[in-house]
Amino acid sequence: MALTPYYSPVDPTFYPLFAFLFSAVGLAFLAVFIMSELTSKRGGKNIFSELTMALVASCTLGLGGFFVLLSAGIYV
Repeated sequence: MALTPYYSPVDPTFYPLFAFLFSAVGLAFLAVFIMSELTSKRGGKNIFSELTMALVASCTLGLGGFFVLLSAGIYV
């Protein structure tokens, strides 16, 4: 049985682009989340929208950091 080499589902030439895009989107959602926390009144907060913004920001920043490491040659 011959072994076949593993090929990444994402072309390595796109790693820097994905790192930039995911980091930019994550920072944008983080900024919206922080501004909504600072400007909302005490009784007007909606936990669902806060958790949604925090989850999206967290996931996109995590993917951005992952692709930053991949584009630097640190394969995790």
